[in-house]
Amino acid sequence: MTLKIQQHVLDAYGQPCPVGSWDASLLPEGRAAGRPTGRLTWAEYQRSLKQRCWHKNIRPKSDSGCLPVHHLEWSKLALFDFLLQIHNRLDPSCCGFRPRREDVCVQLGHGAECGDQNHIQLTTIIHRGHDPGHLVFTDNKGFFDRNEDNLDFRLLEGIKELPEPAVLVLKNRRLRERLLQSLFLDQTYWESQGGRRGVDKLIDVIERRAKVLLTYIDAHGIKSVNE
Repeated sequence: MTLKIQQHVLDAYGQPCPVGSWDASLLPEGRAAGRPTGRLTWAEYQRSLKQRCWHKNIRPKSDSGCLPVHHLEWSKLALFDFLLQIHNRLDPSCCGFRPRREDVCVQLGHGAECGDQNHIQLTTIIHRGHDPGHLVFTDNKGFFDRNEDNLDFRLLEGIKELPEPAVLVLKNRRLRERLLQSLFLDQTYWESQGGRRGVDKLIDVIERRAKVLLTYIDAHGIKSVNE
């Protein structure tokens, strides 16, 4: 498992800033399934998890209502987002934690949507037009200022299986090694965090969350599976 925090370049003032690149093959989940809005609701997502759509590449029945996304793709997304506490995709209304005043969901008043969570529309659920079975992770800005007593466990709701290779990385305490290898490739981001010392502080946060995740996995009987 490799986690990659979004790449950065320098702006006109010499400060690191996020890079966004347009790829015409990227589509919001829903469009490939014929939904004109190109959106996916929380209820549809949870229903897809229960049906284990496309598990082991078994084609679902035509009337199943399954999404094109393969079952284990959601597990990868949930694990990634939990470690970095990226709520924008699976919890855009901030229903699973105590948001801050400066969070976008608070400023836009989305907290009121939590009373009817099934109709909440998920955002930035993206796949490629030619490969609707696999998700593409975009908008990967992690949140490192959220303490362990305010983690968003809604990101894991409905997840009953996680990819075994990723879980083994957590259990064997190889996460720091993998993260250092990944983040070192983005030298602009590496230097913007103060080099190795600053990056280590970020990884400390992720490792603490990994311990919480392993406890959650054991407590909820989540299985480790291979694709």
